Amino acid sequence: MLQVNKFGLKTILNPYFLLIFSALFFSTLIDQYLQKQVEQLISSKDGLNGMIWVWGGISVLSALFFPLLISVLCAYVLIITNQKINDFFAENLELSLIETLRAWGKTFLWSFVFLLPGVIKYVHYILTPFVVMFSRKYKNGEVDALEYSTVISKHFRGMLNLWLAVFFVVVPIFMYAIFDEYRVFSTHPVAATILVFVEAVILLLFHYLILKLFIKYLNEVENVAHV
Repeated sequence: MLQVNKFGLKTILNPYFLLIFSALFFSTLIDQYLQKQVEQLISSKDGLNGMIWVWGGISVLSALFFPLLISVLCAYVLIITNQKINDFFAENLELSLIETLRAWGKTFLWSFVFLLPGVIKYVHYILTPFVVMFSRKYKNGEVDALEYSTVISKHFRGMLNLWLAVFFVVVPIFMYAIFDEYRVFSTHPVAATILVFVEAVILLLFHYLILKLFIKYLNEVENVAHV
């Protein structure tokens, strides 16, 4: 039976939480650097050039890699496991990246004409990395990661939508409205670092709430049947 660690000060003081903070820190630094480069290109008297595609490509890669990395780290911190972190990453990171790319591709296709179908698909596929990491059925080749994520997401539709609305809409709006000025490292390095730490704690809390739902489903459907 899989178990989720309780969320509290002990979780935040976990040495591996530093990795979550570091990943978010470097992600934020990269995003701000890329934003500055794009703004300089747009305001340049020479107009846009081929570098816009370079910075755009790096931005897309960053948007794909860092959220996945943070999800894997949060899962490792929150789920009780005997695996060493390097073994956990070796087993799960590559497959999680592949399945996440599939999820992003399908989400993009559904968003191509209308935004709402893409948002719905995003919600359905949000559990995909956790399917890769913890589902016995997936590891045995019995289910498709995206389809199984959809099944579980629909099972907890109400709570999942609530937490997504809180952590991906309400909290970001609040943070940007109150602290936007202090998020820039070049002008407020200390304040920006503190805000990244707060955001790392918020992300860990989000993953805790989502993983509780996910692990509850696996324990009721997969692990009980296996026993």
